[in-house]
Amino acid sequence: MSRNRSQGPSLFGNPILHPLNVILILNCFIFFLQYFANQQLIFRFGLTPDFVLSGEIWQILTYGFLHEVGLLPIHLLFNMYAMYMLGSNIIPIIGKSKFIILYFLSQIGAGIFVVGSAYLNVMLGGGISVLESMTSQTIGASGAVFGLLALFGLFYPNAELLLFIFPVKAKNAVWVSLVIGYLISQFGNAPISNTCHLGGAMTAWLLVKLFPKQFLPTTLPYLPGMEWESSRQSESIPQQKPKVVPVEDLFLDQKKLNETVLRQIESKKDRTSVIHYLQPLQVENANICPPSTYNTEDPICLRCEWLPNCALRKVQE
Repeated sequence: MSRNRSQGPSLFGNPILHPLNVILILNCFIFFLQYFANQQLIFRFGLTPDFVLSGEIWQILTYGFLHEVGLLPIHLLFNMYAMYMLGSNIIPIIGKSKFIILYFLSQIGAGIFVVGSAYLNVMLGGGISVLESMTSQTIGASGAVFGLLALFGLFYPNAELLLFIFPVKAKNAVWVSLVIGYLISQFGNAPISNTCHLGGAMTAWLLVKLFPKQFLPTTLPYLPGMEWESSRQSESIPQQKPKVVPVEDLFLDQKKLNETVLRQIESKKDRTSVIHYLQPLQVENANICPPSTYNTEDPICLRCEWLPNCALRKVQE
């Protein structure tokens, strides 16, 4: 943490009350509390579908602040790192307020998805391994993180992200992560809530589809390596029709004067009167064009202050 006298304390280059830092500090603080009341916190605030359907509805939000406590806080570090990195690129696009809305709605949507999956499992007779059970406990911020990952994939679909050690395009990152997660949970018996991940991503996707004007900008900030985006800019971001902006004619006054001169020339009955009319209008030291280029219908000629000079030369030929 650093302190700037004019801006107050900061963390990772952002003010201490920046949404990314608030989420990070809150998760770390609750993780610290888990060392003293781990099981009690998980029992009360972790997501258990049976408890939610019995009235403990707050669990669809609070589960996202709890993480697995072990020798190393791998679960917490992975989620907070992903949240900070994705959020650092998303906030400049949609703003802090919409980021907070999307983050926590993704967290809540993922929790609802878990409860719905468990209820569906019961309705289908139970025992379906890819669905949640009514007594399973879900904790972690990964539901919200997958919402951010889905949104980042919509903004920069061809950006490359590293999943484990494999480079994956951002537009495919959610689905590749889900496939890997399902394989690990099915064959490695790892406690991964893929339903929660899917629910977070689907919530973010629905928010964008329902409120495109709020979440999809017309332009995107540059990211290093954005050359891969040049060919797909119109794939995910609706493009506004270019506005036709009238260009101010800086020589409009001169054009009107020259049109008046030409009308006066046409109204004269003889060559002598035309010469007498043009002589007072001559510009001294004018670097006029060759005779062959004089054309009263040429837009350039109509805007040239030396047109009376050319007109006099023409009538004296």
